[in-house]
Amino acid sequence: MRNYFLFTLLTFSLFIIGCGSKSGPDLSPEASSKTVKNLPDWYKITPVKEGFKYQASEATSQSMQLAVDKARVAAVSNLSQMIKSEWNGYTKRVQEETGMGSDSKLLDQFSSTQENVISNQLEGVIVKEKDIQVENSGGTRIYRVFVLVEFDENAAQAKLLAQIKADQQLYDAIKASELIDEMEQKVEAYRQRK
Repeated sequence: MRNYFLFTLLTFSLFIIGCGSKSGPDLSPEASSKTVKNLPDWYKITPVKEGFKYQASEATSQSMQLAVDKARVAAVSNLSQMIKSEWNGYTKRVQEETGMGSDSKLLDQFSSTQENVISNQLEGVIVKEKDIQVENSGGTRIYRVFVLVEFDENAAQAKLLAQIKADQQLYDAIKASELIDEMEQKVEAYRQRK
């Protein structure tokens, strides 16, 4: 009976250990020294060019396309945040000292919360550079993708100016139409008086 109990306990333990050890590969592994050595220059130092904004980002995945998409979305989100975002913050600090002399105790608590809201429409953002590196994580191939996105501020301003001009032309056309209608009404009123 005792052997049966030990056998059952041992079998159950092996089952639990076997179930618990089936973890997948690390999908966000630390960059290897080879990866760090081969970082793209544009990732280390973000390019600066008059009339353009750039943002670089990095992401990993078992799927190369998903890694590219994740890196691009992160870069565009960070770029949008650079252009226009709203920050809210809350900071709280509590200090209290109790007791006297060497028996006194100091309580010092600090907390800080920040919130960043992004709501922009960015058109014309392109992936300017892309670097795909393959790594091994627990026997599984992991793609590490570096992406650089570019936003042409001049093109955005030119599009806004064109929209303003189109709106002005539409406004002028409506106003002219209203003036013509008003003039026709006055002419008709004049005819009816005669």
